Amino acid sequence: MAFSSLITAGVCEGIIRLADGNARPMIRLFEQDGEFGQVKLQANSSARIGSGSGEPWEIHTDEQGRRLNSQSVSDSSWIVVGDSQVMGNGVNDSFPFPALMQLEGQGVHNLGVPGYGVGDALWAATEHLDQHAAKGVVVIINQMNDWDEVESPVGERYNVRGGWLLDSKDAATARGVFLESPLSRSHLCFLLGHLALKDWSPPVLQPPAWMSDPVSMRPKTLRIAQAITDFVAAHPTTRVLPVYLPADLYATQERSLTSPLSRHVATLAQPPWEDQRLRDQVLASLAVLEPLDLSDSLTKGEHFLTGDYHLSESGHAVVAAAITAAVDRSPANPE
Repeated sequence: MAFSSLITAGVCEGIIRLADGNARPMIRLFEQDGEFGQVKLQANSSARIGSGSGEPWEIHTDEQGRRLNSQSVSDSSWIVVGDSQVMGNGVNDSFPFPALMQLEGQGVHNLGVPGYGVGDALWAATEHLDQHAAKGVVVIINQMNDWDEVESPVGERYNVRGGWLLDSKDAATARGVFLESPLSRSHLCFLLGHLALKDWSPPVLQPPAWMSDPVSMRPKTLRIAQAITDFVAAHPTTRVLPVYLPADLYATQERSLTSPLSRHVATLAQPPWEDQRLRDQVLASLAVLEPLDLSDSLTKGEHFLTGDYHLSESGHAVVAAAITAAVDRSPANPE
């Protein structure tokens, strides 16, 4: 019976791996610094992740835990910091916009990590600059979630369990214990555990505060701007380019029915694609640094993944072109 059960489990494991393309539904590549709780990607690792709208995608990291870049980079190359949009969630290694850019004749380092807010991104940039005199830093300000992540660092908002990144509250539950166990490495066990431990309660239909009341976000916007301004002051010889990345629904009306935010549109007094209040706060608070606004670049629905707010391959391409042009024409940081 035991032998038969093992054979049956092995066959089921193979069938599930065939069905899911040998991919996981989430990225299992995270590690957490014990002293500071800072979340990073594991070094010299890879993962294959399933996609709800197409073929699985793969991510590979270098010896420092950064997403691989096929272009030539050096210690002095520009760096790009931010969250999953920078890392390139949903696209293969060759397509994230940091992999498509050459700034001042060299490729750039991709320091994007899912879950990061602006403060976490600047922490990663500081850690890099403490060791290397990079020519410049691109700081992505992501409308979709950076206002939700101002209050606390990533290590307080998330915990790593078995390589998975979990909400800190979820990490202490039975689901966190399961994902930390070796059982979660099996596709069969992961599927069964996911179904058994999933939170089946109805999703919260209330829009995020930055969407429903952008005016109230001004204190957080100023905190984001002040963090970037302080970073610039601490690194006067390094060029810094803040870049505002609008949420998909705010970039183009073509996403009105296909965005994860679409269910909130009817509750708003103003259509998101016409609401520029949050963007204007950012641009005004960082005006001295001449921030780049990507709203005029991401004008098509195809610039984002289907049913997902992350950038598509074409979206990454237009972002790369816009940042490259901005760096070429922008002066060094003001004194």
